[in-house]
Amino acid sequence: MSFGVQLALSGKSFQAEPHESILDAAIRAGVPLNYGCSNGNCGLCKARIVSGQTRQLGLHDFVIREAEKIQGYALMCSTACQGDVVIDAEVAACPEDIPAQNLRVKVRKIDRIGDELAIITTQVPRTVRLRFMAGQYMHVSHEQGSHDYAIASCPCDEKRLEFHVRRQEDDPFSSLVFQGMGVGTRLNIRGPYGNFVIDETRGDPLVMIAFDTGFAAAKSLLEHVTAQDNERAVYLYWLACGTDGLYLDNLCRSWADALDQLEYFPILLPHGAGDIPGSQNEGLAMIEEKLHQSLRHVGNLGNAEVYTVVPDPVARLVEQLLVQKGIARRQFHHEVLRGNPDLRCIRERSKT
Repeated sequence: MSFGVQLALSGKSFQAEPHESILDAAIRAGVPLNYGCSNGNCGLCKARIVSGQTRQLGLHDFVIREAEKIQGYALMCSTACQGDVVIDAEVAACPEDIPAQNLRVKVRKIDRIGDELAIITTQVPRTVRLRFMAGQYMHVSHEQGSHDYAIASCPCDEKRLEFHVRRQEDDPFSSLVFQGMGVGTRLNIRGPYGNFVIDETRGDPLVMIAFDTGFAAAKSLLEHVTAQDNERAVYLYWLACGTDGLYLDNLCRSWADALDQLEYFPILLPHGAGDIPGSQNEGLAMIEEKLHQSLRHVGNLGNAEVYTVVPDPVARLVEQLLVQKGIARRQFHHEVLRGNPDLRCIRERSKT
């Protein structure tokens, strides 16, 4: 049996099991309560129980003053529900509310998809939690190299961090991934960084357009929306230079089958489309044609929020097409494309 937890100010709610802390339940549900150590030492998760019955889960080192106890204050990392409750708690409303952190993580799994792309899953130390918002990125480093990568996993699973890495010959870190990295390898991560996050005060449709490894950031956003049981309509467009660029196509199709509010549109661009010299970039022209066909219905979405993780030329095309369909420029959110994407089909060529 689970109990309902409601935030007094925002009205957000989530479910908590009687054996878990309110903080754990909030993280699992994708609700960004403020916290630090999550083990009763720092006091950052202190909140006021406005109504409802709770119980303390074990002892904690942080001392809550008697006057605060009388007012209903408790640590959310050490408090469990005994019924439906209302709490007055601080929530991370924007990326600036989350401090940058330095952690040493261990590679738990490497899925090498062919010879050119790998999905790395890392494990955060048991005594630590990494706070981040869906859509942010980390600086990942090893003594042999470093790189910025979007976090491809959900904040609701803050112990597991996923990164999508495409091989690039002049990038020492990606070379390490394919030639020397294995389960147990230790990596240093710093962050989170970035403002590519969803405005959760809105309920408008979400249009997400990713190119190749830009899907990593989109995946984090989608998993976050799903964790919140959010009913916002989501339209996912994934562009890539050939089928190998849609490396998690089956996952996207399974989401579309399972979630009524999600529609998925894979857009394939053949390799070499942009390699033909000429006065026009044939690859970009092909993208424009395919986007024009695929985005026909977006003009009916009114106040849709558009999130793009694509090369800058493609972002300009998307904005141009959707502005023509009535989407305001303020509704666009663009993120830098990370993960060494395969850009061969849109490589810009000079005139001959």
